[in-house]
Amino acid sequence: MTKTLQIRLNEDLRAEAETVLQEIGLDVPSAVRLFLSQVVRTRSIPFELKAPGIRVTEVAVDAAHQRQMDEIGALWSQRKPEQG
Repeated sequence: MTKTLQIRLNEDLRAEAETVLQEIGLDVPSAVRLFLSQVVRTRSIPFELKAPGIRVTEVAVDAAHQRQMDEIGALWSQRKPEQG
């Protein structure tokens, strides 16, 4: 027995995907079936997922705030690890 799966896609994404898949010799439904088969087989997403990189912003602080942050850092480094 088969069921129909409907998804909404941006037209440009669909068109670009169709072009690439056509070059590979696949259509969109076949590609989706391959993707879902891999999900089932590997019990995972078949490609690496990453969050965007961490952005660091330098912020100027006055001496009083820097001392407070240094004190917190020192206390944090002295703490005992939690027993699991």
